[in-house]
Parts: sequence; C-alpha cells; structure tokens
Amino acid sequence: MDKDKIKNYFWKNGYVVLRNIYNEEQIQRYRKFIKRNIEELVGEGQKSWKDIEIKENKDVLSYPELRDSILNKKLLDGIKSIFDDEDFYYWGYSSFRYNEKSYRSTHNDVKNDSENPFKTHYPLLRIGIYLQDHKNFSNGLKVFRESRHSFKYGRTLLKKIIKEKELRYLFPQRTKPINVDTMPGDVVIWNLRTCHSGNALRLKYLKNISLQPWAENFLQKYFPSIFLTTEKERAVIFSTFGKMGTPLKNFIKDNINHPEIFNSIKNSNFLEQNIVSESEKLGLKILDIEKIKNDI
Repeated sequence: MDKDKIKNYFWKNGYVVLRNIYNEEQIQRYRKFIKRNIEELVGEGQKSWKDIEIKENKDVLSYPELRDSILNKKLLDGIKSIFDDEDFYYWGYSSFRYNEKSYRSTHNDVKNDSENPFKTHYPLLRIGIYLQDHKNFSNGLKVFRESRHSFKYGRTLLKKIIKEKELRYLFPQRTKPINVDTMPGDVVIWNLRTCHSGNALRLKYLKNISLQPWAENFLQKYFPSIFLTTEKERAVIFSTFGKMGTPLKNFIKDNINHPEIFNSIKNSNFLEQNIVSESEKLGLKILDIEKIKNDI
C-alpha cells in the first residue's frame, strides 16, 4: 500500500493494516522475549500480569530484544505518511502483553478530547503488533470502521450537541465492526478516537462476520463451541505516537496524572542518547515529558 493509500484509508476508516513489516526471526524473537519476561515478573502465575504490567515493566525501547519493533523504517514511514510527513513523537507510552484475558468492551482511547470529531483529525494513534494468526483464529483486534466517538447518551452528550450544533453525535457509531485479519508480521494502526475491542472472537463457520463485543461475551459463556480458538498464546506489542499540539499535551497530562503510568515512563531508558539518535535517523522524535510536564 503506497503512502497516499495508507493515509486516506486510515483517516476514512479509523484504522489501517501494514502487512509483512517483520520477518520470521523478529516474530519469534519478540514472542520468546515477551513470554520469558512476563513469566519472570508474574512468578509462574502467582501474580496478575495486568496488575503489575505498568508498575514493574519499562517501555518497549528499553528492551534491546524488542527495540526494532518500533525502530522499524517501514513502520515509521507508514506512520509519517498518516501525519502528512510532519514530525511525530514518542514519549515512552508502550507495552507488551502475553496471554492476557480481558472482558470484551467497546471503547476508544482519547483523553480530554474537546474538539469536534466530525470536523477535526485527532493526531494520536496506536499500533498493535499481533504476533500470531488472527485471520483464521480468535483473540485479535475488533475495530468499528468509521467510528469517531464513544459518547454515551446523556447530559454530557446533549451539551456537546448544543454547543457545537452537531447532530451527528446522535448517529450510531458502532455499526460496522471488523475483526482485523492480521497475520504474524503485520501491524494494525488505529486512531485513538476509533472505537474498538480486544480479544475478538471469530465464528467457526462464518469467519468474516464480526459480532458486537457484548454478543461475543454472551455467546462464549453459553455456546463456546461456535467460536474458533486462538492459534497460540496471544503476544502483542502496543505503542502510541502523536503530533505536537493540544490533543497530545492533554493525553500526556493524563499520563502524568496516573502515577503508575508516569513512573513506568520515568523508569525507562528510551532517553539514552544512542536510542534518541537512532530514532531521529528514522524520523521519530523522542519526547522527554519530565521537561514539559510543567507547561501542560
């Protein structure tokens, strides 16, 4: 997919998939490291990975075994095309997961988004590097194509409709679910306004039909045999990037206000000069939020 197609598809649909970004050696190296690292942290299942993941782990660039998952020219060129070849930033908000089970729910990832989602582009995105087959198996990512917000009906939504004179807030946003068909080596990129859900289930005999998360939760409880299993333990790498501006500052401010997130970023070593230099050669700006936290 060329640069213009990547950009246009992303801004129209809220997500895009970059194919074959990583080779087999990288895929196996990432899986092996993530599995070993998490097993050491959780102590053979005695602790919950979800509880300690942010508190005890560092960002992805801090681990040499995973560093080239982010410092990858094909990936960063794809992100740069989405941002119109303008500067974009990384501030250490990245992580990896292994065999994590979570309740499926529709949500988006914006923080303090005060702009009209129908008239503006939200300049933050997240990547998911899924290291197993989710085209023919379950537990991948579900996105809601062309979704722009996740407001619930109520007083807050009514105020926004009146303030912005925007009736489109009343239109359903979660009508086009897609189970993203990533294969090992692919990357899915989604806008932080895009509604989505993790650990999506695929039907055995109607693989291309994507259900609502609430329906998956219900049917899995009573009719689990209708779904495909997972190919292998789910290993995934996440990272967030953004262009400088008010939305990015608001998002980082939210990070700072959550000590477990902020401490994880502070404890990382992505600000070492060799990592910063390598990143900038590839077109990725590294942001030290310690230096800007008093200005946001």
